[in-house]
Amino acid sequence: MERAQFLARIRERLGDAPRLDAVIPADWAAEVAAPAERFGREAAAVGSSFHRAPASGAAGVLGRILEGRAGQTVLVTGEEGLPSGLEDAVAAANCRLLRWPEAGRDGAAAAHVGVTSALWAVSETGTVVVSSSPPSGRAPSLLPPVHVTFVPADRLLGTTAELFRRMEGLHELPSNVVLVTGPSKSADIGMELALGVHGPGEEHVILVE
Repeated sequence: MERAQFLARIRERLGDAPRLDAVIPADWAAEVAAPAERFGREAAAVGSSFHRAPASGAAGVLGRILEGRAGQTVLVTGEEGLPSGLEDAVAAANCRLLRWPEAGRDGAAAAHVGVTSALWAVSETGTVVVSSSPPSGRAPSLLPPVHVTFVPADRLLGTTAELFRRMEGLHELPSNVVLVTGPSKSADIGMELALGVHGPGEEHVILVE
């Protein structure tokens, strides 16, 4: 079903139901001092590994993450915001490189490490915001057990309120936006915390400065 047709059916079903406008006050959230340092603290608190690197050394951080993973498959998207040199870093670690979306869902499901960029990152929660729109997609950040996100420094936001304002300014929203805050966690069976049940169990965020 086309998007316009889908939304038209929802409007028809709503009929004359009252519509409430949601307004976010510009000053409802506090300012975040030293956003990179705050992001690092919050990321560590939720179980992510946080790295900082200049653009010239960002691919090398991926190489260090891949140490000890020889023979594994690394899925890399074609998004803007990824540094140069990733192919060499994967090869130096004796890993196999796959490209998204060429690899398809089966390739993503078989990959050990997924590498993406992010629309934004939020300092106050240690969150990265991942888009489903091509050349990104749902699979690279969800199916591999390890997720590595490169965040250009100019995409680091202070607060969730600022994130919502940025999203409001998008020309067209992706069909799916995922706010990733640490590795996947679940404790619904016996109140025992388990990682990686519904997504990656290992999360790395690399801030490219």
